[in-house]
Amino acid sequence: MRGQNFVSPDDVGKRVSFQFELPNGYISEAVGTLELYDRAAETYVVKDRHGELVRVPARGVRFGRVVG
Repeated sequence: MRGQNFVSPDDVGKRVSFQFELPNGYISEAVGTLELYDRAAETYVVKDRHGELVRVPARGVRFGRVVG
């Protein structure tokens, strides 16, 4: 299922929220600062509140938006 993604690679440095599907079919969420967009891997990299980097595959995004 293709979702609504309102986050673009131009949003690096902004606070974002993603709901995305993992390769195993489970759903996960990532909220934090968009650190970078890896064009080769088509993946967003988000730093969460714990300082951990979370990789969000663009193809798996169900919903994404800039928050605040």
